[in-house]
Amino acid sequence: MRQEFSQNYTKPPATVPYVLVGLTGSIGSGKSAVGGMMEAQGIPVLQADAIAKELMNNDPELRQAITQLFGPQAYRDGQLNRAWIAQQIFTNPDQLAAMNALVHPRTIAEQGCRAVALANAGKRVVACEAALIYESGGQERFDYIVVVDAKPELRYQRAASRDGVPVEEIQRRDAAQIPAAKKVEMADFVIRNDGTPDELRRNAEFIIMLLKGLPPRTEMEIDEEDGEGEDDAQELPT
Repeated sequence: MRQEFSQNYTKPPATVPYVLVGLTGSIGSGKSAVGGMMEAQGIPVLQADAIAKELMNNDPELRQAITQLFGPQAYRDGQLNRAWIAQQIFTNPDQLAAMNALVHPRTIAEQGCRAVALANAGKRVVACEAALIYESGGQERFDYIVVVDAKPELRYQRAASRDGVPVEEIQRRDAAQIPAAKKVEMADFVIRNDGTPDELRRNAEFIIMLLKGLPPRTEMEIDEEDGEGEDDAQELPT
């Protein structure tokens, strides 16, 4: 059962112009690897999974809400019982939706606060890595969205090996998200990850170079209005 949310989010304002990039992709696509390459090229990456984990363990209100939803088994030794929670939400669509409704808004808000702090500290481009950007309805807050994609069978094999679960389990998780082809269709930039690590690095570094030179979306829209009547089609060099 595919989970989608109807939240409306906007780009958090900073005291200086900055570019907010959304980095996403379906399970096993390699978005975290691309995130590491962005970091290496000087673009800070705020990982939604890491922020969510931090909040679920340390935010008192969120801890209380999760405990009310799942019961005392939700936490063990003061930390979120992730394995037990995963069993509950991946076999119960209603529980998954309820958990996402608790965690996603807080995670997105925290990502926004940290992005603004980085921008105010002088970072012109900030990226947010999240698996469910489109599913959460949060795509409007980004200036540009980068989708990492690969062939389904390759993605499933990677994720199954990484998580130590059967391929069928990965396919089931993937089916709960917006199809990879749809994410590619909606993206501003797509990075293919069907080849070698060196090929991925070359593909990623080209997109990173472009992102560093682009203005915020609002500035781009103003430029397009000023140039009304001109050819709007933009092609990347081949």
